[in-house]
Amino acid sequence: MLALIFAAALLSDTAPRVEVALEPVQPAVQMREARATPAVPVLTAVAVTLECTARANGDVENCHVLGETHPGLGFGDAAVALMRGEHVAPGPRDIQFAKTIQFVP
Repeated sequence: MLALIFAAALLSDTAPRVEVALEPVQPAVQMREARATPAVPVLTAVAVTLECTARANGDVENCHVLGETHPGLGFGDAAVALMRGEHVAPGPRDIQFAKTIQFVP
């Protein structure tokens, strides 16, 4: 009879019930990537407008930035560098022109 009482005591669960909500666990690789990648806005396109002088002989010189969509990121300097050494069709006189350069990823 004593064995029956012990068996009943062991089988009865007197611990309070605690509800536990289980959430899916992210793999460690995804967690590392999430921590390593800061929230940075993605640039979809950048435009830089330059003003340059086309010499009568066709040389393009004196380019400077009139405006850019994302100033301070170096795209203005890059656009000026792209125009260095460029040539256009020779003309009767020097002229100034504006050119917009688009940087697209």
